[in-house]
Amino acid sequence: MSWHAVYRSFDDDSLATLANAGLLRRALKDVEAGKVGWQDDVGGALVADGQRVLLDAGGPQKGRCDCPAPGICKHILAAAVWLRELPQDVEQDSEQEGSPAGVQEEVLALDSAAVCKQAGKPAVRQALAWLAEGDQADVTIVNARLQIELPLLKLGCSYLRGAGVDAMVSDTPAALRKALHLYALACVWRKHGREFAWPDGAAAAPVAAAQGMSTSELVFLAQVRRLLGELYDNGLSHASAIAAGQLRALTMSARSENLPRLAALLRGLGGTLDLLVRRDYHASERQAFEEMAAISALCAALEHAPGPLLQRLRGQARRSFDAAGDAPLELLPLGAYWWETRGGAHGLTLSFWQHAEGRIVQAVLARPDASDHSFTRESAWDAGSLWAGAGSARHMCEASWQLAGASLADDGRLAMDSRIRASAAPLWALDDARWQSLGFSDWTALAAFMSGNVGLAPEPIDCVLLRPAAVARPQLDEVAQRLDWQVFDASGAALDLQIPALPALRPRITRLQAAVADGADIRAVLASRARGEAGGWQPVALLIAKNAKLRVVSLDFEIDAGKLPSALARFFKSLGGTSLAPSAPQQASAASRVLAQVLDLLALQARSGRPRLEAELAGELARHGATLRALGLDLPAGLLAAYVSAPRAPEALRLAYVCTTCIALEAAG
Repeated sequence: MSWHAVYRSFDDDSLATLANAGLLRRALKDVEAGKVGWQDDVGGALVADGQRVLLDAGGPQKGRCDCPAPGICKHILAAAVWLRELPQDVEQDSEQEGSPAGVQEEVLALDSAAVCKQAGKPAVRQALAWLAEGDQADVTIVNARLQIELPLLKLGCSYLRGAGVDAMVSDTPAALRKALHLYALACVWRKHGREFAWPDGAAAAPVAAAQGMSTSELVFLAQVRRLLGELYDNGLSHASAIAAGQLRALTMSARSENLPRLAALLRGLGGTLDLLVRRDYHASERQAFEEMAAISALCAALEHAPGPLLQRLRGQARRSFDAAGDAPLELLPLGAYWWETRGGAHGLTLSFWQHAEGRIVQAVLARPDASDHSFTRESAWDAGSLWAGAGSARHMCEASWQLAGASLADDGRLAMDSRIRASAAPLWALDDARWQSLGFSDWTALAAFMSGNVGLAPEPIDCVLLRPAAVARPQLDEVAQRLDWQVFDASGAALDLQIPALPALRPRITRLQAAVADGADIRAVLASRARGEAGGWQPVALLIAKNAKLRVVSLDFEIDAGKLPSALARFFKSLGGTSLAPSAPQQASAASRVLAQVLDLLALQARSGRPRLEAELAGELARHGATLRALGLDLPAGLLAAYVSAPRAPEALRLAYVCTTCIALEAAG
């Protein structure tokens, strides 16, 4: 069989995947116009539209062309199409065509040990990490091509009959391609009850160097940065499902590299890109750009952090729960709330006040995705028992509790351990002295607390407890499309709480409106915001004095809160399916306003994918730089000057992270 018979396996879909559909159309026109043929009679090099093309049995990926275009050009594609359409003799036809299942038999007959050796140790280790997460593969035979779809990564690849592993086709970046193809082949083998002959010790975790990151971890960080650069250069307005799939692959790789904090950020960005691809109004290019900046900053910090700080930046893949001591934990329920992340995780968080430590502790019921259809908002609230003797989350909000044998993580997470025993006690009396130490009653103290938790190293704060001296009536901001609610401390200082006017948050808005309209005696407010995200605090639960007793009202779950006020009902109806405008951040100073304007311009450039700054935009940024220097903000001003002189992805992301951090520090206090 001649070497060019391999090209019969490359159909239009596989060739378009290697390049793009437009380039393939141009190549097909060249073939139809008779512009492709052998350079000489013996069948060596080819000529395509006047260019010399060299191909061999390795497929188009191994092709070379003397034109200046990088990668797989239209001449290589045209030569590949011409070769696949060459007539073959009867003997060759019988060898090549056979049964459609022949390509699957070829995959199952591969020498797996040789395939692993050819892929290399990093690809083997990454493929094994993905296999630990799942091995599902949807396999389809299309002519001479085995199409392998991987639901876990939402990516796919193709194996072409007779072309070998090196000629497998996928949209994956080169840095991940070998690992993805190896993982896909291993999944096909497992589907048929077989296991790859993995190298000895391949599954062992990488050993970090004593003073910093291991070599494989540094290589992985370079992969992450390379993908961020590609997203920026292509323009976030042109983000594709392929990029979101690549981020899912990197997320699982980050877990295998013992980088759970980076994995969480990558998962969030992947979720945002999924929404952008679907044109969902819950996400924006600005949001994705700021997430990219945080990921880039964390990568830089991981590369240079010393030992103790490095461990904090890595995060914890699994919490380490330690026994809370011999004495039972005494807990006051603060309420529960439902949450969903852009990455697909969702769950219920039940918060308690631990008086002995003066802090919030939490129990979480969650799922990483939507695969468990029995886990819903209603079932999480009403069904099951968190601990022996405790009952459901609804029941736990009706009494205070003592937990015997409880275990706590460093971040205040309560272990869901069947050995824990819960016993109920009455809720605190309204004249209980413990109220004086509950939460924050001074917004200045709250600001100081939050300012100490800005940056990459601290654990993000997603929940605070407020004890307002007075509250205002909630107001609907139709321009910003949210419900605003001001609460005041004893000195009369106002703190703005917000609930976006999203259909999913109707219950929260309805019940808050009803509670305030009824003149509820609000003693405390549990406020939450998504981890690692900018934006205001949202009220999620209220502690109310009613009939001389304390009552805990969880705004996402309580059912006796009345109807939606007519103004809000009309507003929700008017939303239909239209996009929500982004909330306008409330700036506290001239510095924050300038920083926000710089961020807006950076995000505009990131959306477009333009490789250079227009003169007008460069001039506007330079003026902002002068203003920042006049305000004493030399660091962002210097980074802005560096970006104007070299408007590339690393400079843009570095500047964006510094701007968002400065704004967060000022907002915190």
